[in-house]
Amino acid sequence: MKKFGFGLIGLVIVAAIYYFTAGSEKLTNEMKVRVNNELTAIQQKGFSVKEREVKAKKEHFVLSFDDPKKIVAFFKQQGSELSIEDAEALIGLKIGVDLKYLDSSYSALSADLYPLNLPNSISNAPDLEETDKIFVKQLNDMLARKALLLHVDFNKMLTGFKGYIKDIHETFKVETLVKIDLEGTNFEGKIDNDRVTDIAQTIQNIRVTSGDEIDIVMEKLQSHYVQTGNTLYDSKSSYSLANFDFIGKHEKDTFSAHIKNLSGTNDTSVTNGLASNKMKVTVEEMEMKDNTESSKLSHTTFAFNIGDLDVAILEALEKVDLNDEEESNRLIEALLSKGIHMEIPQFDVKTINYLGKAMDGFSITAKAHIKKGTKLAAIQSNPLAALNAINAKMKIVLSDTLFALIAQQPRAMMLAMIIQPKVVNGKKVYEFELKEGKISLNGQSLM
Repeated sequence: MKKFGFGLIGLVIVAAIYYFTAGSEKLTNEMKVRVNNELTAIQQKGFSVKEREVKAKKEHFVLSFDDPKKIVAFFKQQGSELSIEDAEALIGLKIGVDLKYLDSSYSALSADLYPLNLPNSISNAPDLEETDKIFVKQLNDMLARKALLLHVDFNKMLTGFKGYIKDIHETFKVETLVKIDLEGTNFEGKIDNDRVTDIAQTIQNIRVTSGDEIDIVMEKLQSHYVQTGNTLYDSKSSYSLANFDFIGKHEKDTFSAHIKNLSGTNDTSVTNGLASNKMKVTVEEMEMKDNTESSKLSHTTFAFNIGDLDVAILEALEKVDLNDEEESNRLIEALLSKGIHMEIPQFDVKTINYLGKAMDGFSITAKAHIKKGTKLAAIQSNPLAALNAINAKMKIVLSDTLFALIAQQPRAMMLAMIIQPKVVNGKKVYEFELKEGKISLNGQSLM
């Protein structure tokens, strides 16, 4: 037993010596080869590499955004969407990159990325006013100090990463003092076949203040994205926000909004070339106030599903030039002609407090189906044709107190007089149906 223990310890010592000498050197060389290959490849995808300096354990270079179309294709290949307009707005942007090899026990490669300048669309805009020019100068001064910096570490197997954005505490003087604070931004993720397949991120605090007029605070933002299949449409994501507060002041007027515990999910999947999406948002509390009025919604839930979206057509739509109206309309018609299902399985608010009066809320459910063979041109020339292209149902359930409040409005009062709501379990119910071009409400034909 003693011999075995000594042998195991000796093996660990030998392995450690190898790693910190020949092993670490081998891994560093392998990473350098990998970096060289990646930089060679990226220069074929809309970027250029400049000012490269290579040393034994670190290197530096500058990435420049040059070709928007290639950049859009590159981001899509990586599983991220970037519009051609956004890519064009990035022309001229330069990103400084500092690399370190084996910088910690976790990382094979560490990188600091920081913008060196503003893109041409901002810095060279022809219609900049004097106050805008001052703001641009302040932004450039901020970038020169590396105040906006992202750090990321890649593990030794290159199967995962983690990192952070450096805290930001900046004050800009434009027409008033604008202060921006960003704290506690961290992220981590997984890599599979050179693609990010899983990423989770957290931001502890964001605060933006503009003099005494605007104060915006967001606390504990979290998000998580997972790629679940081979396409961009096979994914699951979730997000949450603990608190959001907005206060706006103008002369004697004050407006405020508060959101507590917002969370959501978004799931997309592809089956037999057709994509479907399910999303759901819940909010524990939403409150709005102004000088004289206040309203508060508690326990709000909204869910929306859509299905039967042809993936090939969706991909073609993403590539089409937005200025090409004819091609855009052709693809939209092709998408609609396949037949699309939409549903709101849940939209409800548990309680409402309006002007100090508490009441039960409402619930809405709805379904709609766009028929196969629907012609967009026919709908555009005659909007009433949409009535024959869609079958839909919607159910609205209102508490007695809320119904009475809504009924005080003149238009709602007229509807309530013409078509009485159903009463189910003490609540007012309206059921709307559109079928084969005919509309009915609570069983009564409207047209």
